[in-house]
Amino acid sequence: MNQNSSSSRDPVVLNYENFQLHESDVHLLIDDQWLNDIVIGFYMEYLNTDVFKNNSKVYFVTPQVVQCIKECNVEDITVFLDPLVKDKNYSYIFFPLNDQEQLHSVGGTHWSLVVYSALDRRLYHLDSIWNSNEKQARKLALKLKFYFKDILDIITPLPTRQQQNSYDCGIYLICNAENVAQCVCADSDIHNIDPVDQVDLKNKRASIVDLIYKLARRNITL
Repeated sequence: MNQNSSSSRDPVVLNYENFQLHESDVHLLIDDQWLNDIVIGFYMEYLNTDVFKNNSKVYFVTPQVVQCIKECNVEDITVFLDPLVKDKNYSYIFFPLNDQEQLHSVGGTHWSLVVYSALDRRLYHLDSIWNSNEKQARKLALKLKFYFKDILDIITPLPTRQQQNSYDCGIYLICNAENVAQCVCADSDIHNIDPVDQVDLKNKRASIVDLIYKLARRNITL
């Protein structure tokens, strides 16, 4: 297919850091569909770059890197994590987790969130369909335990709101990541964090769409 023809069918809406969002990515949010790694990766980068800019407590890894860590050989983990977190001394590192088991294939059916706490030396798992991603969380945890070396348990589940449909796991992941980060940055104990507000979950898709177009307009004016 002609590249220009393909671009006209699915135009770029936003270039943001290392992410390029197309119209089809935005429609995943508008049409209540399962979110892909582009949308979630963009939002993790937005949290790093805009919301928690210059914050030494938290860092958000993109799902593309998390997938590489989960599926790579343990001796290769440093290739992915060292440039992001080595010598940074983050208190909490956020890993958006997908159940896809193929390194070079897109897909998957479920998202959840793993949070590394350097303070407790634990990996916390927030899953909006309870235990659905436990196998994948443990697989990732074993790789991260090899890297961080100080982790006490393989995985520690944290209570979180449960989704009521089959497609909102990505929204729950995003809301959980933002909620936990805001709370720990305010010095709240991660074990005592209140669940994400239901209204925030309901409105998050629309707010992300608004954010994408706001950032796109900002790019035009630069």
